[in-house]
Amino acid sequence: MTSSTASSPVVIYASAGKLLRVYALDMKTGALEVRQTLPALENDVHYVAVHPNRKYLYVSCSELPPPENRPYVNVIHAFSIDGRTGALTTIGATYTSPLSRAIHISVDNTGSYLLMAHNFAESVSALHLNADGTLGEPVKQPEERQHLGFLVHQIRVDPSNRWVFVPVRGSDAKAATGGDKQPAEPEKLGHLAIFDFHDGVLQKHAVMDYPSGLGPRHLDFHPSKPWVYLALERGSRLLTYKHENGVLTQLFDTTTLRDPSAMSIPSTFQGVGPIQVHPSGKWVYVANRYPPSKMPPLPASHHGAGENDVAVFSIDAATGEPKLIQNIDTHGMTPRTMTIDPTGHFLVVANQFEGIGVDGAKVPPNLSVFGIGDDGRLTYVRTYDQTDGDAWWVGAMALPSL
Repeated sequence: MTSSTASSPVVIYASAGKLLRVYALDMKTGALEVRQTLPALENDVHYVAVHPNRKYLYVSCSELPPPENRPYVNVIHAFSIDGRTGALTTIGATYTSPLSRAIHISVDNTGSYLLMAHNFAESVSALHLNADGTLGEPVKQPEERQHLGFLVHQIRVDPSNRWVFVPVRGSDAKAATGGDKQPAEPEKLGHLAIFDFHDGVLQKHAVMDYPSGLGPRHLDFHPSKPWVYLALERGSRLLTYKHENGVLTQLFDTTTLRDPSAMSIPSTFQGVGPIQVHPSGKWVYVANRYPPSKMPPLPASHHGAGENDVAVFSIDAATGEPKLIQNIDTHGMTPRTMTIDPTGHFLVVANQFEGIGVDGAKVPPNLSVFGIGDDGRLTYVRTYDQTDGDAWWVGAMALPSL
């Protein structure tokens, strides 16, 4: 989430249902110690963003599925961060967007705007951030609804703060079920929308379309080179692009799976989730996601099916090409988010759902901690069960020097 020196203490923020917790990260062992649990918010904490100055933090909470008999819960909160402990204190008023749930939020590099991706409204928006970290007024956009398609999933500004990228996942075709209760639906194709960003205004610049069966979820930027790494949830692939002035040129296309034969089953089963480029720029990490085992059993021939793991790629320093060097089990079900601590020594995965493990035992939502070796490979440290709800989000931050 942020960069810092190795001497700064690191905290981990993580959500479990309606709760947001602050953990201290032991930089020698990778152990997590709870330092604060906020009172329950209105509904599940779906995403969190930290201000570049590390003094403020923003939370998007909402509910799924949307209720039919009452107003939909959709709230953005602002908090101040204690520079010594990482503890959070509510500041200012909350904000409810007319565009409904913000599935992803981020702060621009100047700390002036909170960017929001609205999956139900198929749109993006921005809020002014005040000097004291509180939420300001919405920024008037050229189009209130951009009709970007299903499913808007992330909003990220590039290192220059000039271009904003919005992956739109799409969805597979659905057969009719239950007679006329669930009619057939055609495939919704995936896209990547690129916006020119200035003074909080998002002006549509270009839209990249993806072929049938492929759809992007999240992307990340190389810290020093003009390379963008895009995780295709639909398709289980990692695409590498060169970025120049709002134009992406594809360089490489790589599978994320230990066994690509897993893609012989519907992509509604197997996909990818979060992506993180290591602070050094030497490695990129992509999580493969598979739903909890409430799904029908798969044939034994599908040895690669059901991967819940982190795919580790080394990055060629000259070309940016990622090479798959490891797939390691996340020790949980359906990794939704993950984070690398700013020193680059640990990676933490939020495994979202409860499920049944290969040994038949119940596996609760959890946080799994991994050590990062000198070669980028991961070593499992331990897991922390989250019994208060789904584990939606996790992020690391170095405390600011005081």
